[in-house]
Amino acid sequence: MTRDIYQELRKKINNRGVGFDATTSGIELKILKRLFTEEEARLYMHLSWDLESTGKIAGRTGHDPEKVSAILKRMAEKGLVFPKRKGDAHYYAAAPYAHGIFEHQVNRMDPEMAQMFEEYLWAERVQEDSEADREIEPGMPLRVIPVKTPVNIERPTASYEDVQQIIKGQDRIAVGKCACAVQNAAIGGSCKQPLEVCLFFGFYAEYYVEQGNGRWINQEEALEIIDIAEAAGLVHQPSNTVNPGALCNCCPDCCMSLRVTKMIPNAAEIANSIHFCQVDADLCNGCETCVDICPMDAVDMDEDDIAVINNARCIGCGLCVNACSTEALKLIEKPEETRHVPPETGKFMRTSDEFENNISE
Repeated sequence: MTRDIYQELRKKINNRGVGFDATTSGIELKILKRLFTEEEARLYMHLSWDLESTGKIAGRTGHDPEKVSAILKRMAEKGLVFPKRKGDAHYYAAAPYAHGIFEHQVNRMDPEMAQMFEEYLWAERVQEDSEADREIEPGMPLRVIPVKTPVNIERPTASYEDVQQIIKGQDRIAVGKCACAVQNAAIGGSCKQPLEVCLFFGFYAEYYVEQGNGRWINQEEALEIIDIAEAAGLVHQPSNTVNPGALCNCCPDCCMSLRVTKMIPNAAEIANSIHFCQVDADLCNGCETCVDICPMDAVDMDEDDIAVINNARCIGCGLCVNACSTEALKLIEKPEETRHVPPETGKFMRTSDEFENNISE
């Protein structure tokens, strides 16, 4: 019976976010058993992806509301659900694996848990007959936007492509530790990049602060964090919507998304970026700074010690442009037919408005 409920739990979690595939090793079930008690797993099966009142959830289960409330509170503390409080009322929604359950373990990550997540990242997936019914949005859950560098385009940069404008458009901002960096450190990684660099907005900011996973900051502090991230060679990756719920500043050595992307020869096709880098050979002095900083190994030197960009791998992050002392590099906008325009809503990480405007009593 225990095996059955965790199998069903895995299938439900697989329907949202990045999904939660079955693997040949079964590591996904070990993760669930580490995170969920059987009681919590059974209650999760009754949860919606929308915020619902404790009373509505209890009514669906047929159990005592006070008991259900106590379990949900415990699950929120463990990062298994998204909670929301309005006055004296409490609401809960099922959290997907990511963005959600994985990231919410940032202050609970120990070497055993971290190793499980690492094994799951690289585990062989099992093809499932039900994949066509999954609600997961096609494409990558994150997108890459450039650092604060000049972009060679004639029209104004869209606000969703401008890291400063994204921040200036937020009234609730929190910062927390990067879950990927915490996980990497727990398995023995030696990354020295700054840790408190993940920005959360709106509903997600409130969640992170209330659960003790982050702290409130203002726009000025958020912009300072962006400067720190760019100086450290981190890649800006907001969630893939016009008004993102979070802005990750990702270390290529720690970030699960970038680590997987780097393994793919045509990384540019899945990065959801609208830019690529171009070299002015007359200005390049062959210093190789761009080679060292590129997170995708997309830059090489030719026989004349001039930088050459592999456009199939360039994700348009702009780190090399930012680091080039001779201004030999610049970002170019991709042809219109190949540009990625983020959607208004997203199933990987829903916008704050989607959550907060859809509360059910």
